[in-house]
Amino acid sequence: MALLERLQNDLKTALKGGDRLRVDTIRMAIDALKKAQMAQVKAAFDAAGGESADAAALATIDRDTTLTEAVEQEIITKEVKRRREAAELYRKGGRTDLAEKEEAEAAILQAYLPQQLSADALRPLVKAIIDEIGAAGPSDMGRVMPVLMQRLKGRADGRLINQVARELLSQAQ
Repeated sequence: MALLERLQNDLKTALKGGDRLRVDTIRMAIDALKKAQMAQVKAAFDAAGGESADAAALATIDRDTTLTEAVEQEIITKEVKRRREAAELYRKGGRTDLAEKEEAEAAILQAYLPQQLSADALRPLVKAIIDEIGAAGPSDMGRVMPVLMQRLKGRADGRLINQVARELLSQAQ
């Protein structure tokens, strides 16, 4: 089942159950996915020549196009990250009530993403990539991070990847 369909089914369940936070969070996620879908259609329209395009070119545009699973996950990941950053800012501002709401929303959305790797599971993968690149210390962080982010994208949080890489590169010295 596609992520959008799953969200819509869960929205119905949350509406029936009266879970206001879940309803609002799922609606925001559905909205983000639909906006991305519309942006994809708009990009196809612009690529076909926009309003000056002929009818044949415009007819080839699939207005019912769906997002790939990877794109859907990327959008939900951004939504989770946005909420975690907001929670952090609210905590710094002394608004723990709003921070807790943002964290609860992030937890709801996190359930729609694949299981993230823990720091312990990440260490051997990061170590192997560091060895492959030949990084020798913290000064090689700039060479290591792009490769790590490319290979581990969607499997672990960027901050955690960075933290583990710094730790391992510091030990390598």
